[in-house]
Parts: sequence; C-alpha cells; structure tokens
Amino acid sequence: MAKGQYKSALSYQLSALRRYPFLTMVSVGLAFLASLFQALPIIILGQAIDELHTSMSLTPRFITFVWMIVGIACALFATIFLVGYSFAIMVLRWERDARQEFFEVLQDNSMTFHDQIDSKTLLAVAMQDIRWIRFSLNPALRTIITTIGSFLITVVFLWLIDFTIGIIAVVGIPLYLYFAYRYAVTVEPIRRKRSEQNERLTSISQEVFRGIEVVRAFGSEEYEEEKFRKISMEYQEIQTNEGRLAAFYLPALIMTAVTGLSFLYGANQALLGIFSVGTLVEMLGLLIALDAYGFILPRFLLEIRGGYINAQRLVNILNWKDPMTEPDKSRLTVNWAGDIVFENVNFSYTNNNGKNSNYALKNLNFRIPGGSRVALIGGPGGGKSTILKLLLRLYDPTEGRVLIDGTDLRSIHTKKVRKAVGLVEQDIFLFRMSIRDNIAFGNMLASDEEVIEAAKRAQAHEFISLMPDGYETKIGERGMTLSGGQRQRLAIARTILHDPKVLLLDDSVSAIDAQTEYSLRKALSEVMQGRTSITVTQRLRALLESDLIVVVDKGELVAIGTHKELLKTSDHYHRIFEKLPGALQYANGVIKTGGAI
Repeated sequence: MAKGQYKSALSYQLSALRRYPFLTMVSVGLAFLASLFQALPIIILGQAIDELHTSMSLTPRFITFVWMIVGIACALFATIFLVGYSFAIMVLRWERDARQEFFEVLQDNSMTFHDQIDSKTLLAVAMQDIRWIRFSLNPALRTIITTIGSFLITVVFLWLIDFTIGIIAVVGIPLYLYFAYRYAVTVEPIRRKRSEQNERLTSISQEVFRGIEVVRAFGSEEYEEEKFRKISMEYQEIQTNEGRLAAFYLPALIMTAVTGLSFLYGANQALLGIFSVGTLVEMLGLLIALDAYGFILPRFLLEIRGGYINAQRLVNILNWKDPMTEPDKSRLTVNWAGDIVFENVNFSYTNNNGKNSNYALKNLNFRIPGGSRVALIGGPGGGKSTILKLLLRLYDPTEGRVLIDGTDLRSIHTKKVRKAVGLVEQDIFLFRMSIRDNIAFGNMLASDEEVIEAAKRAQAHEFISLMPDGYETKIGERGMTLSGGQRQRLAIARTILHDPKVLLLDDSVSAIDAQTEYSLRKALSEVMQGRTSITVTQRLRALLESDLIVVVDKGELVAIGTHKELLKTSDHYHRIFEKLPGALQYANGVIKTGGAI
C-alpha cells in the first residue's frame, strides 16, 4: 500500500525511476548514446566536406565517410526506438501501479475522507493527474535527458574544435538553461489554474450526466449549457495566456546569440585560413541542432513542472491523515451476541474544509441487550442513521465509546466489524453488474442456490424471474432500471445472504407496497431471530414488534423502553406515535393483520 510512502511530490514523480532501476539505467544510457549518435554525423560530414574540397573527387575515404553517416543514422534510429520503448514500458507500468495504489488507498480511508474530498475530484486526480505525471516522465523527462546529453556532447565537440567557441558555449548554454527554467516557473501558476479549471469542467459534466433526469424534468438544459460555456471560456482564456507566454519565449534569444557569435567568430577564422570549410560546417551544424533543442526544451520543462503540480495533489491525498485508525492487534474473538452499549458518545461529521461541524450525536448513553429487536425512531436529522454508521464502524465516535459485549469497537478491525454487522441502507446502491452478483456482493462464494434462497426470502425472486435474463440480467447504473421497491428487495436479499451477526435496517421497507411489506416482514422476522437487529423506522408495526424502542431527537437520547412503557412515560414518543400511519387502527395492543402499519 502506498499510504505515507511518498514524502514529497518530487519523490512521487520520480518513483517510476526508482521502481524499475535496471530499466532506468538502460534508458538513460541509451539516451546519452542517442545524443552521441546525433552529433557524430555532423562531425563526419565536416570531415567529408574537407576531403571533397581537398581531392575534388569522390575518393574511397569520402565514400567511407558517407557509409559511416548512413550507418550511424541507422544506429541512431535503433537507439531512439529502444529509448522510447524502454521508457514507455517503465512509465506505463508505473501508471498502472499508481492507479492501483491510489484506488487501494481510497478504499482504506474512512468515510471522513470521502466527506471532505468530492468524488469528482478523486476521479479527476485518478484519471487526469496520473496521466499528466506519466507525460512528464515520457516524453518530457526522456527528451530532457536526451537534450542535456546533446548539450554536454556538443560543448565537448565545440571545445575540441576551438577553445573560444567552447567558452561561448560553456557560458551561453547554462545561461539558456537557467532562463528556460525561470520561464517554466513563471508558467507554473497558469498550469495550476488550467488543471483546476479542467477539474471544474469534469465535475460539472459528471454532475449533469448523473442528474440528467432532474435537468430534463425542470427544463434546465439552457442554464446548464450556459454554466458549462462560462467555465469553458475561462479555460480557453487560461490556455490563451499560456500560449502567449510560449509565443514570446525569450530564452531562445540566448541560443540565437550563441549561434550568431560562434558563426561570426568561425567565419572570421575561416577567412584567416585557420578553420577549414568542413570545420565551419561542423560548428554550425552542432549549433543549429542545439537551436532546435532550444525550442523543444521549454515545452517539456513545462510538462515536468506540470507533472510536479499534479504529483503534489496526489501526494496530499495519499498522505491524508485519517483520524480513524485500525488497532495494532485486533480482537480475534468477539461475542457479537452480547449487549451493545453507547457510553458517553459524542460525534460530529467533518465538513469540506476539514473542520468539525455541529454535533450529530450528543452524550448518548444507552444499552441494547444482545439478541433484541430494536426500533430506532425520531425526527429528520435526529441522528438515527449516524448511530447505525457508528455500529458499522464507518466512523468512530468523536468522544466516548461504542461497546459490544464490553469490547470497544475501535479495538476490532473494520473488516471484522463489517463481516459481523450488516446494513440495509436507506439510499440503496446497486452496482452495474448482474442481479446475481449484486445479491452475492457480500458473499461472492455463495452458490446459485443460496442466492436464489436469499432472493425468495426478500420477496425478490418473482420479479427477477420475469426479467429477460433472470438472475444474469445486468442492472443499469445505480440500479436506475429498477423501481425503488425492487432495489430495496435486492438490498435486503444481499444482507440476508451476508448473514450478519448484527442486522441494521435503515428504513428499509419505505418503498415497498403494503402486501409485499407484510410478506417481507415475515421473512425479516425469521432473519432477526437469534441476532441483534436495529431498525430505523416510522412504521407502526415495527414499533409494536420491537423488544426495545430508542427515541432520539437532534442527536440526543429522548427516551428508551418498550412501546407500552413509552406511551406512559414519554410525551415525545406519544406525539410521534399519534402521527404514524395506522395509529388509529391500533387498539389495546392488537396488530391488525395484512395492513401496512
């Protein structure tokens, strides 16, 4: 796992080179060899011109020079191919591993992380930022290594040709590299804005595509188009500013000055008879080749700097400090049939800026006997779903403890908690795969017979059988091809197959018709036998069938007891009870059969 592995953005950006040291050494060695092969033909060409000028005929020595140029050109082609191939293998492997590491870290982070960082941002980082880092390594870093090799080799050859020209190159080339780097630093903020704006475009697009039904239903297409156009125009302006800086690339004047001064000096030396024509050609050829690199280099320096910015974003996510930690030594055996105790529990969610919001739960103290059937009731925003999330250890209490049979849940690894505690959530999420795989999501080793049995107990088998491909029918994104009731039944079947020791139901029958609910509750009653079950509900029948009712309001415990006890002792519960559908049908503790109460 990569969490905490990378200490800096530069460390992350260059991790591909460290991960594959042999490929790195081979690639860098081949890059310098390619630089040598690029300079050699120019040197040989100068000697060939001198030979032709001296003999005024195609001598065997001249022909040898020609074949040497052809041979080195072939070797250059092969070397450039091997450099590109080795870098591509190294960097593409890194990109594959980087995405896998990123995905694994996101899986390990608690829900607090996902509360703070938007999923659209994570998607942009995973797909775009990693890709830009890959570009910063190949072709950017590869080209820069080759360019630096060419600069060094060219300086050596120019020095060998003439001391004065060598001095001009030694002074001019480092000066050019310095100002080229400064140019890249100047453009960096623009690149950062471009990355942020691109993220906004991705975010808006994803949000509209996911909420296309709402957009169409309210006729807001023009509003969304105008919003996208505004962000797109801002993105264009940022790119225009970057292009304007690239068009006026002043460091290129330094290389032009180096070439001009060297040519002036070389021409004078040739007129004095000190330089031959071939020597002058060698010098000009080497300098013109450097000029070409001089115009290529800034683009790839920007890629390197841009990759560094992207790497910083990734490192910030990878090194995010999770307030929820796993125990060093998880409890091996836990009695999940024991009592559940909330002891002085306070909890607050963390908002987008990393600060705690108001308390969602305040000083909760209550005990649930093991094996009890518990109803959790209260007004909207009362903290009911938050209690279930703490039991599932999606979050840990900000203060206080949640105990199971005297064991603090924080001393149990989250994976063990979630194998023993099952949840049927209120906002049903189904994956874009077959119905069978959705039901078996918590138990992928389940047989087809076990999946069908779970579906039957959840009253889902009948509608599944009517589908074109039965249990192999593919579900659309988020299960949107199914009705709300169908999605809930599949979620209940998934939990039944998971076979948890503690069952949590978050208003899990709200989208089911009365008759199906009646049949489903009979099935759930069987599932609840012998295990602790906690149901968030507004249904009268669930309250009447419960062993214990917990009433919460605004995060605080209002009352706890049986239905009959609370009717006598809690005015708050009495007011809630009177407003429940079916309350008037209930008399003297008798439940009317077949109803939706």
